[in-house]
Amino acid sequence: MENDGKKLRRLIIGSVLLCALLGACGAKKTAASSGGAELVVAGNEIAIGVDPTVYPAADYLLNMGAAEVLFKADAAGEIQPMLAKRIVKIDAHTWEIELRPEARFWSGTPVTAKAVIGSLERSRKLDMKAYPYVEGITFTVLSDYTIRALTEQPNVDVSKSLSNAQLVIHNTDEKYTYTGIESADYTGMYKIIEFLPRQKMVFSINENYWGQKPNIPRVVHEEIGDGDARALAALSGRYHVVLNIPFTAIEQFKTSDVSHISVVPAANTQTIYLNLNSPQLQDKRVRQALSWGLDRDELIRLGEEGLGTPVTTWIGSNPAFSELRTAYFESYNPDKAARLLDEAGWLRGSDGIRYKDGKPLTMFLRTFRNDKALGEAIQIQWSRLGVNTTVQHGDYSLIQTARETGEWDGSIEAWGTFGNLAAQLKGQYAPGGSGNYGGFDDEYTNQLLDQIANAPEEEDRRDLAAKLTMHIADLSPAIYLCPRPEPTAVSNSLEGFVPHFRQFENVVNANLRIVN
Repeated sequence: MENDGKKLRRLIIGSVLLCALLGACGAKKTAASSGGAELVVAGNEIAIGVDPTVYPAADYLLNMGAAEVLFKADAAGEIQPMLAKRIVKIDAHTWEIELRPEARFWSGTPVTAKAVIGSLERSRKLDMKAYPYVEGITFTVLSDYTIRALTEQPNVDVSKSLSNAQLVIHNTDEKYTYTGIESADYTGMYKIIEFLPRQKMVFSINENYWGQKPNIPRVVHEEIGDGDARALAALSGRYHVVLNIPFTAIEQFKTSDVSHISVVPAANTQTIYLNLNSPQLQDKRVRQALSWGLDRDELIRLGEEGLGTPVTTWIGSNPAFSELRTAYFESYNPDKAARLLDEAGWLRGSDGIRYKDGKPLTMFLRTFRNDKALGEAIQIQWSRLGVNTTVQHGDYSLIQTARETGEWDGSIEAWGTFGNLAAQLKGQYAPGGSGNYGGFDDEYTNQLLDQIANAPEEEDRRDLAAKLTMHIADLSPAIYLCPRPEPTAVSNSLEGFVPHFRQFENVVNANLRIVN
């Protein structure tokens, strides 16, 4: 846990930043009072590049109104046409997607069927996060503005698959390499005019935009890595939207006349992904013990400021599977966890740590974004079990590097559970799946995944998904905690902001307006 000295240093840093922000605030008030010339957004990080196939660039470009997907989930969870005009199901395997003939890339190039297919194929080839959503779908040109989508599996909801943020449409003409803003070509209402990696992106209105032009001429997206500094930034009045507000700072906004907090229940699952190559985690009894030994209610209180309810299955955060929210690990059971560890040969030593063959039971847990306090709470609870737990908090890039080097036992991340069911489950549990970070590979799981993909009816898919969920719970390749809250601070001077269960890709819209 953070000591008093560290807290004091962070308070001093935050106070200095607040003074700087208040100084900047005067200049921004002038812009706002003259019609709202600039929307200023901040988050814990921004993209390190503009290539949509390199995570998390697509999320940020979609969020800032610079990029678009063919279809998009609205705030009620309904899939709506975006860059596409409509989609028609021809039969169980065939769909036709009609594009908007008026749509243009930033460059003015028409968004044709050939261009869209080129974008989807580039994402399929280069982006492992995008791959599950286009796997088994063949795209062909029917006419200049019509695409045929032929699916290997029957009754795949193609519109839902193509609503994934990783499938933003981009121009793949050979001159667009996405190595910088001058070599990028998207379709959104804003285009990038300035980019400093890990610092800020600046956007201006795309005059070639096919749809409704935004009210605000300019958007600035800045990175503020420290959570307390983000909260102070939101309260300073300079920023109109600040993402990833720390849970511990929410109380400050209850009396603020400058900014308020927006929190919508998210359809995602806060997950501890386990490195199944770590020797101590190759015994499923250890993995089960780590899950039985977590008091999720306490974790939510300490790590999420009470925002949320426990889930013990990955699919449980999806409202359509609410009956599986707390399946299998239905309660906190430290006694059962202790028995499992004893059975696995990990016995407590005189120092309270468990040992086997002279080696301590250790866990190296990595966290990012708002999950620092959650990681520390997990550390405390696992320590009660006799697990020597280390937590390292930092940028997501550190987690990515650790997965390549093997320097991790667990990492916390939240994947959305809304979307194409078969594709999402394969992403989590199939060998090579984009969310299968721990290297899970189980023959029966693979059989069930194939059955789900081939099931003719939605009811059949649901039943098979429930069977898979219970099988996964028994093997415990990962540990599920709760939906990840996403507190967003919104300026009281901003009109038109739409709270969304996928807020990280739904901040900027054409109706936003800054008022005095």
